Amino acid sequence: MRPGEAGLRLAREGEAEGAENLKEMSNTPAPRTRQLNDAPTSLEGTSQASRDSVAQERLLAEKHLQERSRVAAGPQGAVVAQVTAVSKRFLGTLALNDVSLKLGAGEMFGLVGPNGAGKTTLLRILATLIPPDSGEVLVCGYGLNEIKKIRGVIGFMPDVLGVYDDMLVREYLDFFARASSLPATTRDYAVRETMQAVGIEHLAEQPVDGLSRGMKQRLCLGRSILHKPKLLLLDEPASGLDPLARLELREILRALQRQGTTIVISSHVLEDLADMCDRIGVVSRGQLICVDETKNLIEEQGTRRLRVKALGPGEELFQFLKSYPEIDGVRWDNDHILFRLGGQHHEDLHELLKVLIQKGFPIVSFYEEAPSLESAYMNVTRAGEGWEVAKS
Repeated sequence: MRPGEAGLRLAREGEAEGAENLKEMSNTPAPRTRQLNDAPTSLEGTSQASRDSVAQERLLAEKHLQERSRVAAGPQGAVVAQVTAVSKRFLGTLALNDVSLKLGAGEMFGLVGPNGAGKTTLLRILATLIPPDSGEVLVCGYGLNEIKKIRGVIGFMPDVLGVYDDMLVREYLDFFARASSLPATTRDYAVRETMQAVGIEHLAEQPVDGLSRGMKQRLCLGRSILHKPKLLLLDEPASGLDPLARLELREILRALQRQGTTIVISSHVLEDLADMCDRIGVVSRGQLICVDETKNLIEEQGTRRLRVKALGPGEELFQFLKSYPEIDGVRWDNDHILFRLGGQHHEDLHELLKVLIQKGFPIVSFYEEAPSLESAYMNVTRAGEGWEVAKS
């Protein structure tokens, strides 16, 4: 048996074992309960022991339903990766502090946070590149001590691109296909399929050092998905890309997600994350301070902002808004004035607009902006750092 085939056999055996574990967990039956709806409305004549038994079964049933609801609020489907109470220090600096997270099959999860918050550390732990100081990590049912098995089911694209400049694009991918123990009979097909998936098939015979930043990003993404990983970890994949390249990257990632790949993205490009991700996790000072569905996070934590424009310089309007009750955060945005208004009702907007017109301001534009992931992120991180946050 060739070395590559042996590695592939071991990886397949590990995947089957992990899948069986996940199947066992998902098939655990709910506590058995009586059909209480069919029971008589009166318990007269029933012994106290029987009543206690019915009450106990009701509690067990309610507990089971609560547990199902709690899981439903997290990842959907099977759990691909689970991080439990993970902490990590570097030379005395706490990079991660008691972080717990579950990642579901086929979901796209976004990690946001300031520089140094711990996002890259978390990704590198999941990628088995660094060990945690404490806590537990499971990837497809494998513990971190099973490094080879985990690396057979994950792909990792770091924030700093590592490429071999003296190779051709095809040679570069073929090298990593061999490193991933892909069998010789399917290796060429896997390389061609990957180049087509990331849109670089026309560059197959081009040297790597002649590629643009965007094409190198695609090449490194291709390297990460050659072996069709179940979990794909991306650290700042859109860094340095122009808007068109970012759009193309989003389409590639959506295609991978449709194929069932679980994707974790760490990025500062919040617009892209809001458009792509099912859930968002906010990391601040080594802690995962908020995890929620993207839509809920934006609606519940986003800021209500208004935008107004008047004819002329508008300085008088600017000063008036700064002095108006329940208005704060007044600032210029080109020729518009942005501000926050207290209250949650349209009557508040109507009253303010009526006052501005009565004061004689020549208003030509007045409208409310939809909450954004950017404002939600700012509010969550500031609240986590002890700031007083106005969400209105």
